[in-house]
Amino acid sequence: MRRLIAPAILIVLAGCVAGCGSATGSAAAPQSSAPVASAALQGFRPATPGVLTVATNLPGPGFWDGNSPSAMTGGFEYGMAQYMAKALHLQLKIINVGWDGLVAGEVKGFDLALSTINITPARQKVALFSIPYFASNQGVLVRAGTRVTSANARTLRWGVEQSSTSYSYLTGTLKPLVSPHVYQDQPSMFAALAAHQIDAVLLDTVEVLAEAKQADGALQVVGQYRTGGVYGALLPKGSPNLRIVNTLLRQMEANGTLQHLDANYLVPEFGKDPATIPYLQP
Repeated sequence: MRRLIAPAILIVLAGCVAGCGSATGSAAAPQSSAPVASAALQGFRPATPGVLTVATNLPGPGFWDGNSPSAMTGGFEYGMAQYMAKALHLQLKIINVGWDGLVAGEVKGFDLALSTINITPARQKVALFSIPYFASNQGVLVRAGTRVTSANARTLRWGVEQSSTSYSYLTGTLKPLVSPHVYQDQPSMFAALAAHQIDAVLLDTVEVLAEAKQADGALQVVGQYRTGGVYGALLPKGSPNLRIVNTLLRQMEANGTLQHLDANYLVPEFGKDPATIPYLQP
């Protein structure tokens, strides 16, 4: 898997794999963690007293396993949220929010968002971002049997999610000959692909791998573009909690928490290492 935070990243919640409590409860402590000195976490100011409110945009297979905050069974970012709540001695509350509003800095009343959010200069103007915790490129999802090469990619009918880094890359770098179909959510985009309304979907490699695995052979990831994208936790502009969130991320890297979450949620969800997907040239 691709990892980050120092040169490499992706860590995990050892004690969270079997069962980490509900979306509104506290997380189990990771078996391999070395507790952060309490002084390093002093000063965290939650939006709601006694509660760590984490925003995300569902669904997010592998990262958030469940279709609603009350139905979470696991996931890489869900495990991260549980770890943070436990370390801060706060109750965890997950809220499902709209993607466009989240990355535009319009969502209020939360402490941080974990939602496979690529860090971009435009988003940094309206929100704060933590240090990166995951590296991702842009993957190409097609119906089984569709051939995509560096030479023919621009001729395809592409589908892409609104307000995404995929859209920016597709229109700014790949520049297909036919204007891409733009969707407000991923399920609509995947349904359009299955219905032959589009030829290919461009989305983060890890996300299209998860979708392909769920499609039982009907869809496949045939390539990816090396974009250097990285995920970070998004915090509201002006949040006083960025330093503490970064401290928690570094701890999760150092104690093996991210690696454990990777092995228990991402590898099974994707079915393969994203690094094995061949690279295309734009």
